[in-house]
Amino acid sequence: MPRGTSGLIYDLQLLRRRAWLFIPFFLIGLFVAFVLVSAAGDANAVATMQLDTNVSDAVIGGDRGLRIFEAQSMTGEQLFKDKVTTAIGGSNFDYSRFAISLNPISVADGVSRGILTVAITDATKVNAEKFRQAWVDTFVQEYTAPEGLFRARFIETKLLVAKNAEEDYLKGYAALKPIVEAKGYTLDSFLSTGADFALPSQLSIQEAKVVSELAHVRGYVNAYAGSAPSAELAASASSVLGQPVDAANALGALNARVKGLQAALVLLRAEQSKLSDSAFDQAFQERIAELRGAAEVRNQSYIRLANARVAVRSAISHVETSYSFSGGVAGTTRGRVAVTIAFTLVFGVIAIYTLEWLSQLRRQGDS
Repeated sequence: MPRGTSGLIYDLQLLRRRAWLFIPFFLIGLFVAFVLVSAAGDANAVATMQLDTNVSDAVIGGDRGLRIFEAQSMTGEQLFKDKVTTAIGGSNFDYSRFAISLNPISVADGVSRGILTVAITDATKVNAEKFRQAWVDTFVQEYTAPEGLFRARFIETKLLVAKNAEEDYLKGYAALKPIVEAKGYTLDSFLSTGADFALPSQLSIQEAKVVSELAHVRGYVNAYAGSAPSAELAASASSVLGQPVDAANALGALNARVKGLQAALVLLRAEQSKLSDSAFDQAFQERIAELRGAAEVRNQSYIRLANARVAVRSAISHVETSYSFSGGVAGTTRGRVAVTIAFTLVFGVIAIYTLEWLSQLRRQGDS
């Protein structure tokens, strides 16, 4: 090397002269990149999904079942797991490798938003990305489709509750029916949910009507008592009785109506006495009340089922997905090339300058 050569020119000439030292380190770099890639760790593929569901037509609280929490819960259903493993293409795939977390943002009537994150690790980046994409595609389909699992689970839950309520009611009805019939009544007359429609309440209503009509007819009888037959009396009696009555028989017809109403009132009150709380033992009353409650629960369950179907039809869901990746770079082709080049350059340069330094020491020793 000429005297006075220094700096960049010196370095370039040195590298050119000892370039053969890169060859062994290139071979070692290949070995490191392809054999010892496990030292770089597994590849971690992450998908972050912003979820948004809006229900525009539902009663207050009627969308509970279409909220962000149920979206996360869906991912634990066996049917969802099977769909993911089918998309991956391996029935023996371990679904528990997916790490799923939820961060709710806004949950209120008709609105549910949050961020759902899924991550999976694998020895190779290609597989990690493949598994992640299969999960994301399956979730988006089942979360947004009108017939997807997200909405189907909501309807199935409401339907199951309604069927259970129906079953409980029918069991109670079958057990109580012979007991009521043995007392001379029909069970349905006790069961109309809403006390105003049950038989005891209906008898009270009828009693009130009879008492009112009796007072009305008595008022006319008292008003015309002792008076001579007249056209006015005939007209009043006809109006009260709802049929034509001549003047001579008008007062008698009104009195007959009073007697009939009094007799009806006696019978109604006697029937009421049979159906009063004191007429039945406490156990019977409790069973009637329990069955009325079961009937009300059944009716409300089917109302909630109908509301749920309306909510499902009006629900609109959106998903925005972003992807990220970490670790396992050496497991990719680009990563292996980068490792090989880096290893070759770093250790090759070190070897060149080390050898040059040793050569200079030896020359100085010889001189």
